Amino acid sequence: MIRILAMTLAALALSIGCTGCGRLIREGAGAARGASGKVVSADSVADLTSYNNIRIEPIGIAQDLQVPSEMPSMIRMDMLAAAESRGLLGDGGPALKLSGEIVHYETAGTVDTAIGPLEEVIVRTRLVDAQTGKVLAQANLIGRAKATMSSGPRNLSGGVAKALSSLLKAGGLRNKGGENNGE
Repeated sequence: MIRILAMTLAALALSIGCTGCGRLIREGAGAARGASGKVVSADSVADLTSYNNIRIEPIGIAQDLQVPSEMPSMIRMDMLAAAESRGLLGDGGPALKLSGEIVHYETAGTVDTAIGPLEEVIVRTRLVDAQTGKVLAQANLIGRAKATMSSGPRNLSGGVAKALSSLLKAGGLRNKGGENNGE
């Protein structure tokens, strides 16, 4: 009986001492990896392997949505970098055209400060053949931060770029350098 009581008290002491450990782990991961990127696709992605160029149009903002003024240009620049890492900024040849609009932006609130933040941006995108206008993919690209260290517009923009990279990968495009580049 005393042994069970001692083990119960030890477990209770450990659980009290470790309050916030989950948040501490999330913060460390957030500092190392930045915001996450996720693709929610309405349909399957067409084969993109025949394309070697992309034009990314200026990113719009849905009506009445409050977004930091620098966010659309940040997202566009990060998308260009993600496309380049997939080999899509070559000259000439078949080209893709990407259009997008920020449809959701959420920042951490007061409650989030206590239990951990959640910041998110969603960009509704459309990827088409630049010459024919044929729709090749439609998806919501989501940048999400679950840690203070990975929050803010800069990191959320990077998360959207990670999501675009995943979308391009689903279309068959590999990182420059192939499998040795973290694929």
